[in-house]
Amino acid sequence: MTLDAPSTEPSRMRALAVFLGLGVSILLGVAVLVIFGRAGAAATWIDGGYWALGIGIAALLAVAGTRVRAHWGSLIGGLTIAVGTVTGAFFLALAGAIFSMGFDGLAFALGLGAGCLLLQLVVAPRFAQTGAQSLADLFALRYPGRAARIACALAVGISMLTLLVAELMATGLIGSRLLGVDYGLAIVVGAFAVFACFIVRGRGSGGLDGLLFPILIVAVLVPLVMLSASWYGLPVPQIAYGNALAQLQGLEESLLEQELADPAYMKPMMTAFLTLTPLNFAGIVLGLALGVAALPSLLRRQGAAAGTVRDVRWSAFWALVFVAFLLTLAPVAAAYAKLQIATLIGDRTPIANLPAWVFTYGKLGMLHVCGQAATDAAAVAQACAALPDTSAALRLQDIALDPDIVTLALPEITGLDSVWLGVMATAALATALVAALGPLTSVVRAVIGNHADAHSEQRTPRLASYGVAAVALAATAFAAVAHPGGIVEVATWSFTLVASSLFPALFAALWWRRASSYGAAAAMLAGLAVALVYLIGPQVFPVPFFEATAVLSNAGVSGLEYLGELKDAWSAAEPGAAKDAAWTALEAYARSSADWWGISGLAAALVAVPASIVTLVVVSLLAPAGRRAAETAP
Repeated sequence: MTLDAPSTEPSRMRALAVFLGLGVSILLGVAVLVIFGRAGAAATWIDGGYWALGIGIAALLAVAGTRVRAHWGSLIGGLTIAVGTVTGAFFLALAGAIFSMGFDGLAFALGLGAGCLLLQLVVAPRFAQTGAQSLADLFALRYPGRAARIACALAVGISMLTLLVAELMATGLIGSRLLGVDYGLAIVVGAFAVFACFIVRGRGSGGLDGLLFPILIVAVLVPLVMLSASWYGLPVPQIAYGNALAQLQGLEESLLEQELADPAYMKPMMTAFLTLTPLNFAGIVLGLALGVAALPSLLRRQGAAAGTVRDVRWSAFWALVFVAFLLTLAPVAAAYAKLQIATLIGDRTPIANLPAWVFTYGKLGMLHVCGQAATDAAAVAQACAALPDTSAALRLQDIALDPDIVTLALPEITGLDSVWLGVMATAALATALVAALGPLTSVVRAVIGNHADAHSEQRTPRLASYGVAAVALAATAFAAVAHPGGIVEVATWSFTLVASSLFPALFAALWWRRASSYGAAAAMLAGLAVALVYLIGPQVFPVPFFEATAVLSNAGVSGLEYLGELKDAWSAAEPGAAKDAAWTALEAYARSSADWWGISGLAAALVAVPASIVTLVVVSLLAPAGRRAAETAP
């Protein structure tokens, strides 16, 4: 089946009518909650209403997707691809990464933008010409045999499960804030919502998911426009952002002069490479860019979003435009949040007069003051008084805000109406739930099997797919509750795994006819293995990992000798607290030094992608001619 079969005009008109109808329904839902809020309804009920609205939007999109299966055209197709690129995880956590890392956090935004550009220029046109509807379909056509199919299924399963963890973490964060419930319980509820949407959608199209992207833009753009116009008289956030940076720089210099900030803690947004080295910055950009271009859930959306090859090309272009615009808002949100907190410190705000949002997020464990959760003013005062270097006023390093919550908390931090918290939370929750369907579907298809024809899902037992989806959601929910890292970190791990295992094979399938099935399989397994070892080893087994690979570390021989001294100190320590402290010091040093050539885990693509490419080329050139890939590349 090719992508060039034209859609009928009536079907597109029906699709557009459904699209607009859903948009009006969402606006009415928000309007009802705003009216009830103005009428004096309890904030708890209103917040719960926004949470229910987010789940309702996701369910509505799932149901509507089973009713309308037309191709949507390039514009709406671009919106759909944009939702699959940004996802709820990056929407929620991207500004927080810039907030906590300063200039260096822009690596995540640049990586996503570069990935869309790569998709538009390199992957989308050639992928559309093959007639494949998914990455697995393309590999089945281009790389015949079990080896490539098994390797692809393994790479897709592991990488998409990781992305599913990030999406569930996003749902847990939003549910915890809106409902005031435990983070783990909110994740479980989110997992059930994803499972319900998966059952309802079935073989339905995901084209309607593009409706969420304009909502995401409105949810973050309107508050930033209001703040920009109020503070600087410029209703264009991307321009007013320059004024905010200048004001923030002046405030930070003032805080340093008054000894209200520690230079080691401060991450100025106009100073580069304070958190990341240039090499690691480039590695994050590379991993995200290649990951976006080869993301299985995204390629499947692309195949379903547009009907003709021309539509696919333009869909990728519009996705680039939409994603780039949204990404320009992330540093603005980070700067405005950072400016408000710096102002709070600069004004020497007494603990008793701290704004209510500090204690709101403190009770949820998302904001700490002086090392303790800021549950109330008394707890904060007690924690600050217990510090060995206590100060008469709060200092910048005394306040630790969870970066994942920065976007969601922006309306409260900046003093905007609470309705914008609800709108932002609703948009982020619905996007996270809908975006989670992409990786979940990819996992199910990888486990049960993928076939190149369009009727494969009719032959796939429904109960088997439901069982696989349930197991996948249970496993990822458990991992999400364990909180393996920040949301943006976990999402980046997923994209890095895709870049390391799937992108080289995808690029070769589209552009290199000599690539063989054995070469593709070996490349996927090699890239996946190197990436997993590099991501997991330093975190889970830091001491043995460092001992085994010390020659590749920047610490070198001297670092290995110091590690030996720490091991001797641990062995000699008395059992109990002293031995535990010695082991903690040993692990901390090994974890900080267990890198290859100074490359961090987030930049693992710098190590794994070359390994995958070299394996692909060598094995393909050495493979017997009869086992080379099928000549189906355009």
